[in-house]
Amino acid sequence: MIFFSCLKGNSQAYKSENPLADYTEFYPYKNGYATVGIKRKYGFIDKKGRNIVPCKYNFVYEFYKGLVVVELDGKHGLVDTTGREVVPLKYDFIGGFEESNRAIVKLNGKWGYIDKKGNEIIPVIYESSNQFYEDKTTVKENGQWYIIDTLNNRKQVQLDVDGLGSFHEGLAAINLRGKPEEGYMDKQGKIVISPQYQSASHFHNGLACVKRNEKRGFINKSGKVVVPLLYDGYLHFKDGMAAVSSNDRYGYINTEGTLVIPMRYTNSYGFYHGLAIIRESGKYGCINKKGETVIPFSYDEMYSGEGNFAVKKDGKGYFIDAKENVLFPEVYQSVDAFKDGAALVKQNGIWFYIDKKGKRLF
Repeated sequence: MIFFSCLKGNSQAYKSENPLADYTEFYPYKNGYATVGIKRKYGFIDKKGRNIVPCKYNFVYEFYKGLVVVELDGKHGLVDTTGREVVPLKYDFIGGFEESNRAIVKLNGKWGYIDKKGNEIIPVIYESSNQFYEDKTTVKENGQWYIIDTLNNRKQVQLDVDGLGSFHEGLAAINLRGKPEEGYMDKQGKIVISPQYQSASHFHNGLACVKRNEKRGFINKSGKVVVPLLYDGYLHFKDGMAAVSSNDRYGYINTEGTLVIPMRYTNSYGFYHGLAIIRESGKYGCINKKGETVIPFSYDEMYSGEGNFAVKKDGKGYFIDAKENVLFPEVYQSVDAFKDGAALVKQNGIWFYIDKKGKRLF
């Protein structure tokens, strides 16, 4: 199950005024709905607290454009916002519709694609396939790789390929048979960046993170190294900055590859709205893109979300803005960051959600 919060529901008996008393687990909102659970069976509530999907599934993912992938007894299906099973639970796997109107599915060891009504618009015949992120993707049948479009028109890849990825910004990661190195192929089936990396991630905003000799950096779509391969760990840009590390110290580079904040921190997180959470000597605070401390390192916990921060200090949880102004007078036992306009909090032993004015949702 995919969740994005550090908080878990309390399984103790709740008081009658607890709006989440019926559930043993609950999680942040995403796209209008929050996952809730009863004895490790999961469903969803809306922002009025109504149980729109019953807690009967072993795993649930996230709602996206009115649909969610659910799993029960090893079989996957799709459920809508009324709780109706739009696609029966018959597949061994279903990917999401995040990037297209086609979701990848697996059944009896073969792969294909369905639309949002559950129609198999590309037959479940492929021994390997990748998600559609653009108008084309890559599939494998009888040992041969093909480039297909959304109507299953296909073109054979005229290369001896061992593995292919999805297309992102027109390029897909590729490695040739018998060779572990990865490079990139375009939609015409031509190698445009020769396989030379231990790993090659997908392109985003014209850059891709690549690894060679156990060190990572970034290349552009012509294969030019933009950020030298000097760093440990996986790198990704957020808000125009990427955290980098070497010898367990962290700093930040910009999209031109310049180290603008020296590697002096023992822990770091991505930038968001111009600020990044940093942990130093066991305490959390924030720096700006110049590396200046704008929120002192004084908090025991700190989570960013939607322009403000959930913090905890001396056992008290509350919310602050980027200037460290306290947003609401209420103090909580536990707090989580705002997501989708709501935050999960605990007060007097009771869990509930608040809106961005500090009021209970229901």
